Amino acid sequence: MAKPFNARAPLGRRLCALILAALAASACPATAQFPLLGINVLKSCGKIDGALVEECSGLVQSLRYSGVYWALGDSGNAPAIVPVLADGTLARGWAGPVRIEGVKNNDWEDIALDSKGNIIIADVGNNLGNRKQLMLHFVKEPKPGAVSAKPFRTLRVHYADQQGASPDYDCEAVFVAGGRVYFLTKSRSDSLARLYRLDGDSTAKSNPLRLVDSRDIGGMVTGADASPDGKLVAVLSYNVLWVFEFDPNSGSIFRKGARRLPIFAWQAEAVAFDGNDSLVVGNEAGLLYRVPLADLQAVRP
Repeated sequence: MAKPFNARAPLGRRLCALILAALAASACPATAQFPLLGINVLKSCGKIDGALVEECSGLVQSLRYSGVYWALGDSGNAPAIVPVLADGTLARGWAGPVRIEGVKNNDWEDIALDSKGNIIIADVGNNLGNRKQLMLHFVKEPKPGAVSAKPFRTLRVHYADQQGASPDYDCEAVFVAGGRVYFLTKSRSDSLARLYRLDGDSTAKSNPLRLVDSRDIGGMVTGADASPDGKLVAVLSYNVLWVFEFDPNSGSIFRKGARRLPIFAWQAEAVAFDGNDSLVVGNEAGLLYRVPLADLQAVRP
C-alpha cells in the first residue's frame, strides 16, 4: 500500500499542493504547463468509481478487447480486477469486478500482460521491506460476462541481493519486455529506480529477481508499463512521467533514449500505454489522465 500525501509537510509545500489541485480541477488543457513551477498539471479525462476499485494501483490495456483497461487496487481491496474504459466507466459486457479465486490481495501493486497476453497480478507491495513472500499470479484474460477467474500459475519471488528488511525493496511497478518480467523498486532512501528481472519459472520454490540496472529518476517509482510493440517502457513517479527505450541486448531501459514530463496528478499510482503513442495515468482516487507521448521532452540517457 502506498504512503499517502504527508499532511504534516511544511506549510509552503501543502499550499503549493492545494494550488496545483485547484489548477488540475480547472478547465485547462490535458498537460497545461506552468513555467514558474516547471510542472504540467494533468486534467482528468475520467474517473473509476470507488465501488469498482478503491485506491487504484495498477492499469494495463487489453490487447484482446479494444479500448478496455484492466485495473486493480492495493491492500484493503477485494482480490479482483476490473475492466474499465479510458473514461473510467465499466467496460461493456462485464457486470462488474472479476474476482480472482483462491488468492488474497496482500498488497497488489501493479498489473501487466505477459508475452502470450495473460494477465499478471503483482502482489509485491512491501512498504517495510520485510515480506517473506512476494507473488505473481498469472490469469487467462477473462471474457466478457465473467465474474470470476482462477490463476493457472502462481510464482513466488524474492530479491536475490536483499540481505534483510529494508524499505528500499518495496515495488509498485511490474512490466514485461522481451518476453521477460521486470520489476522497478520504489526506493525510500534515495531517488534511484532499481531494475530487476525475474530469473526462473518454478512453482515449487521461490524465484530470484536479479538486479539489471539502476538510474536516478528524481522520485519514487509508482507504476510502469511496456508499449504493445515492446520498444518503450513508461515509468511513473509521483512527480515525473518517464518513457525509456528498451534495450533487448542488455535487458535495461536506462541505456538508450529517454523522455520525461514533470507532472502533477495528486498521488499518481498507475500508468498504461494506449497504443504506442499515448499513455493513461491513474491516481489513487481513481482519476484518469491521458498523456500523448509527444508531450514528453527528450533527455540524455
